[in-house]
Amino acid sequence: MNQDQELKIQALLDGELAEGEAREIQQLLASDQEAQALFAELKTTKSYLAANEPEMALPETREFFWSKIQREIDRPVPAQAARAPFWLVWHRYFATFAGVAAVAMLVVFSMKFYDVSLMEGPSGHLAEIENLSEHASSLSFRSQKENMFVVWVYNKDQQSEESDLDSLDDTIVQ
Repeated sequence: MNQDQELKIQALLDGELAEGEAREIQQLLASDQEAQALFAELKTTKSYLAANEPEMALPETREFFWSKIQREIDRPVPAQAARAPFWLVWHRYFATFAGVAAVAMLVVFSMKFYDVSLMEGPSGHLAEIENLSEHASSLSFRSQKENMFVVWVYNKDQQSEESDLDSLDDTIVQ
């Protein structure tokens, strides 16, 4: 017996088959033991389910229930509220754009009043660097205009020798 025949046996039990198909399945039941066993099992299961199914009592009668639905259908639809003025509808969009514009203007005006010329003086290019070595030192140069930062590291001992030689050169030239 195949799955299609099993489904038709179940349909016969539920009363869903046409007359021609019902006769074919009844002939199958008369000749096949396996089909008979399946039919008996399905019939028993259906009777158990039908006997043990709880009955639901509705709190309202059917007529009362449908009358409530009919009243809701017949209830007049309230008139639509008047549309808000154009400026109120677009207020939320304009508020967002106004906030962004205010921040942009604040940035532009703060840049205008920020004096960049303070960084162009002789001390504007220097940066403080801590050096823990007693034998080396450094000089630094920063240019914001050129967007660069240069650090020159030199040996202190070599510098003192060079400064001694420079002072000798100065005395010879005089």
